[in-house]
Amino acid sequence: MDKTIALLSKYLDGDFRVSPMSPERIQKIDIDSVEKDLGVRFPEEYVFHLLAKDAEILPERGLFIEVKEEIWERPKLYDVGEAWSFLYGIHTYTACQESEDWMTLSITGKEFIEETGIKAVPILKLIGDANCYCTDENGNIVKYNHEENIIEPTNMNFWEILELELKELKERKEKKKN
Repeated sequence: MDKTIALLSKYLDGDFRVSPMSPERIQKIDIDSVEKDLGVRFPEEYVFHLLAKDAEILPERGLFIEVKEEIWERPKLYDVGEAWSFLYGIHTYTACQESEDWMTLSITGKEFIEETGIKAVPILKLIGDANCYCTDENGNIVKYNHEENIIEPTNMNFWEILELELKELKERKEKKKN
């Protein structure tokens, strides 16, 4: 069962912009194809997220969630600040080939594997963070640590990670507003 809309409703308010990133819907066969091509397995709850069919917000297209710029001014080149102050949004990746390359699982997954040598595919990323959440070949959600070029277990499912990151994004937004 998909919990995307419930989680978005719980943590997001009018200070956020939520955008689907592709005009096309995907099917389970698209997800299966990416899994096969990249040699990974996506967790069941992430597949539910990708296949959600909400009329207004379509996660299968990839979600891009950000605090509106009038609330949180975007960092500029050479800006200095605490690490959290650059993390103004999150996005998920999609199996939809019509999405932007930087959100498409087949493209980002292939690049990730080639660049890191790690058999994992990014599924959720904080904007402004070099680390990301991935799924490995066994369907486990792991967190990529770019400084050490390793993946670490999260011991959480996709809904727990999405909820954690939405909650923390909301907290950062409130901190930024004050």
